[in-house]
Amino acid sequence: MSDPARSREDNGSRSMALMERVVRFMNFLRRNRFPVHTVSEINAARALTLIDIEDQFQFYMALRVCMVIHHTHLGLFNRLYMKFWGTGPRIPMPPDDGEEDAEEQSPSVAKRLDMESAVESSRKSGKKRLAQDEEAPVLAHSIYESLREKDFERILESEMPLLEELLKRMRLRTRERKGRRFKPSKRGSVVDLRRSMRDSTQRGGEIVSILRKEKKPKETKLVLLADVSGSMDVYSTFLIQFVYQLQRYLRGTETFVFGTRVMRITDLLHLRSVRTAMSMVSKRVLFWSGGTDIGGCFQQFAGSFGAKYIKRNRILVILSDGWDKGDVEVLRSQMNLFKRKFKKVIWLNPNLKYERYQPLCMGMAAALPYVDHFLPCHNVKTLEQFVETVKR
Repeated sequence: MSDPARSREDNGSRSMALMERVVRFMNFLRRNRFPVHTVSEINAARALTLIDIEDQFQFYMALRVCMVIHHTHLGLFNRLYMKFWGTGPRIPMPPDDGEEDAEEQSPSVAKRLDMESAVESSRKSGKKRLAQDEEAPVLAHSIYESLREKDFERILESEMPLLEELLKRMRLRTRERKGRRFKPSKRGSVVDLRRSMRDSTQRGGEIVSILRKEKKPKETKLVLLADVSGSMDVYSTFLIQFVYQLQRYLRGTETFVFGTRVMRITDLLHLRSVRTAMSMVSKRVLFWSGGTDIGGCFQQFAGSFGAKYIKRNRILVILSDGWDKGDVEVLRSQMNLFKRKFKKVIWLNPNLKYERYQPLCMGMAAALPYVDHFLPCHNVKTLEQFVETVKR
């Protein structure tokens, strides 16, 4: 008799090998300019768990339904499928269709199947084609919508590419305020008399053109202090990825991480790839998932970086659950300093996802009176609310 445990292990290893080959097939489609979306990959992986993978026709149809969004792509998909999976000169058909085996078919059969499928698709009504075109976007929208409200604590490894795509879609642009200084402008409403006179002296004293100027925009900048201690371990990775996107779209953003001490990681998050940036952060930040001394870290930040970054045109954003093992009085005095020196103080706390949450821990209770906005940060939807708050 066969061992059931060993049989399950064999089935698991075969499934993993098959999924790796499916991933290679999708990369093969991309290299041959076949449109493949991340949502299609996830749908294909789920579909293969619902069929008999040893049935060639079911396997082909599962991939086809998930990958072919528009009927015009069907011919190219069939050709690439046959080339990659080695199914001979034709695509798999139902086992009871009464046709010849794959090896006995002529090469013209594949072309004829492509033509027949194209003709059949062209005969469909306009409403039916429209439904086909809209099916994938609607499915993608529903997946994205459910992921927006999903707690970071429950995000699966397979959902990480979708989450990265959601974070990329977030755009942060603060309202530009006009400062006191001027800059040259062709459409400015103020005459730049000095530049106009200087330009006229180069032309023999004649004023050929009137040059204009306008006030320079005065942008609001962010300073982010992200808690990477053990109590924030589940959320820190996702929040740092969010901060990575902020730095891309909001100039002048400065990012620091803290636990038992403070470290500036702005330069690391300027790397081209978010995965590379996260890898470098994990290697450089040696106190990740350690203890917490919020007051001491804030004091170190003010002493080492305060002269450069604590200014009235900056918004301080603190990402922490407020659990602190340090001196509460030090934290209170530093928060008082931040309240006076920064334009606004925003505290993002993942524990606000609980309806009955109250800031009873000493660190959070000491800091809360000096916070302008106390917001949650446990999923993408709450981060979008934070973005809207900064815009306002």
